[in-house]
Amino acid sequence: MHNIKRVLIFFLAFVLTTPLVSGTPKQNTEIFKQLKRLNKPYVKSIKSSDGDIFDCVKLTDQPAFDHPLLKNHTIQLSPTFDLEWEQSKKTNEEPITQIWQLSGSCLDGTEAVAYVHGGKYFGARGYMDVWNPQVHKDELSKSLISVSGSNKANKIIDSIEFGWHVNPRMNGDFQTREFLSWTNNGYKTICYNIQVNCPGFVQVTKGSAMGVVLKPYFTYGDNGPVAVDLSILQDRITGNWWLKSGKENIGYLPKSLFTHLQKGASIVTWGGRIKNYNYHSSHTTTQMGSGHFSNEGLSKASLITDIYIVDEHNKPKRPSLVDHMTRRECYDVKHIDSPTTTFLYFGGPGKNKYCR
Repeated sequence: MHNIKRVLIFFLAFVLTTPLVSGTPKQNTEIFKQLKRLNKPYVKSIKSSDGDIFDCVKLTDQPAFDHPLLKNHTIQLSPTFDLEWEQSKKTNEEPITQIWQLSGSCLDGTEAVAYVHGGKYFGARGYMDVWNPQVHKDELSKSLISVSGSNKANKIIDSIEFGWHVNPRMNGDFQTREFLSWTNNGYKTICYNIQVNCPGFVQVTKGSAMGVVLKPYFTYGDNGPVAVDLSILQDRITGNWWLKSGKENIGYLPKSLFTHLQKGASIVTWGGRIKNYNYHSSHTTTQMGSGHFSNEGLSKASLITDIYIVDEHNKPKRPSLVDHMTRRECYDVKHIDSPTTTFLYFGGPGKNKYCR
């Protein structure tokens, strides 16, 4: 069953439209409050070929400004910096299309990641393959870059993730979609994209849409690459955390949302994560990345390259990565440093004869 989602631009939020409201008077009152917050006046509506509906709204009408910490927030239209990244040479590059653009414009699971920690990091970047892994209907699979801030006990409190995922439980389909998620309370709550009941992300671009379908994507053995160039960067003047796709500034998460990402991150991560519910007391068949292990290499395993952090001098720097796997027999990761770039291969099929 295809679920129609309504999305807003400047900001975009996936919300299932519900024609009937039922429940107790108290529940109905809360639902109508949420609907009132959702029903912002829009100037244009676009229906994508994949069924998503996009409403163009004024920048100042997006839900971010319903957050109590952002009541008097001054919108930042662009970062105060512009980093020049070194980039390895790529051939046969195919641009990723957000499907809606063809119709108009306007930690509970398993991971295979590489990370750096022990310093202060003010940004991260990676050039990430796009795949469409097989996912159980109640689970998710994602490839990501994340910046996180931990407390004195080394417990992560604040975290921002940016990448792509297949998340049928949230999106109602098995398509590959770009996503943002963030937490500021140690994963007690996780906010995705731009949710009406979880405001915070401020979108400033009209050209990109957070949470929409990405196509084309890799198939096994493609010559590719089919990839997205993603970065998370902290503005050293305002403290806001910016999300960029290529050279486009999509938007930012304000500094005021966080307590442990105020002045840089303490952990930066690249790689894959899945959600595993262990149905029937066995490991899930949900795939990570391409669904193949790292040793299969280029065009077969999932890949992130052109990996950088931003140091305390606001300069891009290649990090010294540490590989980490929670279930090596199910999903794995391996990074290879070359003179010009770092290749991070990861992924796996989930349940197999060694992974039960």
